[in-house]
Amino acid sequence: MREKVLKKIRTAQQKSFMKYDPKEPDLKKFVFKKPDESLPEKFAKEFNKNKGKFIYCQNNTDMVRQLRKLIQANNWKNVYCTEENIRYILNDTSLKYKFELDKYTNADLSITCCMGLVARTGSILIVSGTDSSRKLSIYPPVHIVVAYYDQMFFDLENAFKFFKQKYEDSPPSMLSIISGPSRTADIEKTLVLGAHGPKDLYCFYVNDR
Repeated sequence: MREKVLKKIRTAQQKSFMKYDPKEPDLKKFVFKKPDESLPEKFAKEFNKNKGKFIYCQNNTDMVRQLRKLIQANNWKNVYCTEENIRYILNDTSLKYKFELDKYTNADLSITCCMGLVARTGSILIVSGTDSSRKLSIYPPVHIVVAYYDQMFFDLENAFKFFKQKYEDSPPSMLSIISGPSRTADIEKTLVLGAHGPKDLYCFYVNDR
């Protein structure tokens, strides 16, 4: 009986090997189909799947208006932002924020920029070496990322090409890919948000510079 079973296994293996026709892989072939919808729509859909919160803004004025509305609705008091390009926009408004990190452990939320958005996976790329401290993308319970239309990429391959061109021989020490708020399902396979970082992640997508 044992020999009959082993003979059947060997016969099946020989047939499968005979059918196998190894070919050189086409490494340049595009694997993922580009979506029918626009890249911002694709990003928003995937980002929301990842438990992120996507907010579309027509321009900087609209971004500040929606930002103020969100902060007031949640009664957030300690707002932190250290990046000059965002502070330049906020300084012309009545929105109050802090930029010194001596008491960042009391932060309700942080506002940062990003290097880019990846539409296919709904991910945000953040690098070190900017005006924003690494602390502000990890420690506060709420993280708001401001991104612009010209920072959108279809996939990681295109994002990495831009990354290499931008930094050439002097890349930053950290490139972080964030796909939604921090999470874990280690305990009884129950999804818990905010396990190792922000519990809420917002992307304010600004469609006009």
